[in-house]
Amino acid sequence: MKSDTDIELTIDALGARGDGIASFEGERVIVPLGVPGDRVNARLARDKDGRLVGRIRAVLAASPSRATPPCRHFGDRPEGGCGGCALQHIDAEAYRAWKLAQLEAALARHGIAADVIEPIAVSPPASRRRADLTASRKKEGVVLGFNARGSHRVVDLAECHVLRPSLVALFPPLRELLAPLMKPGDGAEVLLAATDSGADLVLVTAIEMGLGARERIAAFAQRHDATRVARAHPKRPGVETLLERRPVRMIIGDVPVPLPPGAFLQATAEGEAALRDFVCAAAAQAKRVADLYAGIGTFTFPLATAGAKVHAIDAGKAESAAVAAAARAAILPGVTAELRDLDKRPLDAAALSGFDAVVFDPPRAGAAAQARALASSRVPRVIAVSCNPGTFARDARLLIDGGYRLVRLKPVDQFLWSTHLELAAAFERGWR
Repeated sequence: MKSDTDIELTIDALGARGDGIASFEGERVIVPLGVPGDRVNARLARDKDGRLVGRIRAVLAASPSRATPPCRHFGDRPEGGCGGCALQHIDAEAYRAWKLAQLEAALARHGIAADVIEPIAVSPPASRRRADLTASRKKEGVVLGFNARGSHRVVDLAECHVLRPSLVALFPPLRELLAPLMKPGDGAEVLLAATDSGADLVLVTAIEMGLGARERIAAFAQRHDATRVARAHPKRPGVETLLERRPVRMIIGDVPVPLPPGAFLQATAEGEAALRDFVCAAAAQAKRVADLYAGIGTFTFPLATAGAKVHAIDAGKAESAAVAAAARAAILPGVTAELRDLDKRPLDAAALSGFDAVVFDPPRAGAAAQARALASSRVPRVIAVSCNPGTFARDARLLIDGGYRLVRLKPVDQFLWSTHLELAAAFERGWR
């Protein structure tokens, strides 16, 4: 095949990254923005890894599943489209089917049947309440947005159809704020969160924060009603609160919980509700629950207000302190908090023996060490929450091999139009 060859292709499937997959002369072709059923004219070339890639030149016959992307920044553009979304060009039915197929494939790789999967809960557009944006100072001003796919170039966002409008409204004033603080060539990250107290910002930057910079930040916060602005250095530990106009809290299970700067939040309120309702139903009637990788108590407080005694464990010092403070203020003596790195020191079978149920919600890498310990325990019920079907399936296999039975699995899609999928699963102790 000659380089830069135009060829007619039919898209057969979607790959793991949401790209169309076709074949040419017996070789797999990756076709970005292809939809199964499309017939396209594509230009073929090899990427840096030697894979055959087809860039669509024209859609000759569109798939019935092809949809019009709502966002002007999505798609194949000479400068590169926004990498924040991967699947806006696919209709809702095909989108959901693909996400479920990815989950089923992850389970199948570990020999786990998919017969207990429940309907997927998909968060709506304009519901995401947190974002990690990149800012880049150019001669003409600050570019703010997400990186273009497969590139370090920042797409300057004029709109975003996944974020809450209150966060999108901050884009222009953030550019104005950062422009005089940054020199051409400088970069920064802007972590935005819509909390129950208002907009919360963390600036990750090496910019010197002198008096002038702090005054500008204070004026920005006052003008746009930001509740807090903090600063983290990209090469130094810790977060410095530059200003806090009112206490920053999230209401979790009717309990106000102080939110440390940059602390993890579930991406949408709708997604959090779906996970919370699943966890509470799966742990119903449990009198004593361990909440592992508890964060700021996303499941701790709903379980506690339902009547359980909950021991929350997390490796984050600020998060554990927030749980303890919220429990004291709400007069919830049944909630206890422990600072512990469960990846290095998982709870063993003896420590787990006093619990009626265990919830664990690890990061993307999963919780292999803790899953092994759970597999050797006699805890009657285990509820897993995961943001990675692959590592979930690996950990689930450990539980199943240890005598647990997977009885429910709820897919939760908080990252609309992305390739990510979260889930909650319930296991019951069976016979070894």
